[in-house]
Amino acid sequence: MHFFKNVVFGVSMGCTVFVLINLFGSWIFGDIFLEAITADFIHQALGSIIVGLACVLPSDIYQVERLTFLLQTAIHFTISIGTFIVVALSLNWLPTSSLAITILMLFFSVLLFTLIWLFFYLYNQSEVKKMNKKIDELINKNNIL
Repeated sequence: MHFFKNVVFGVSMGCTVFVLINLFGSWIFGDIFLEAITADFIHQALGSIIVGLACVLPSDIYQVERLTFLLQTAIHFTISIGTFIVVALSLNWLPTSSLAITILMLFFSVLLFTLIWLFFYLYNQSEVKKMNKKIDELINKNNIL
């Protein structure tokens, strides 16, 4: 059941990011931003879904306790960004006409992946603190009785 939930979450994340990027892109650059998307919508949408799955499914690596947190993060990040780069280059999400622009776009992509990872990390840390506080309250309540 956990795997199925992660698949659904990965697909929804991929689709959500796809829609948000295209909303902002068309808002900033106009309809020209959407020309490549509408010309090859099925591949573009599937690419976004694949990237979403590649970001969510490897998160199970954090359940492997024998690996350090740094190694877990490196594995997760490598799979996620590696998949993104392959999909982005094959679907022309990254301009390849200029090496400088390609590197700049890769930098912003890595920054976006890092910010999303950081958001989830901080959210999960907050949830852990809440759970630990609740456990402490229950233990203290049972010790008083």
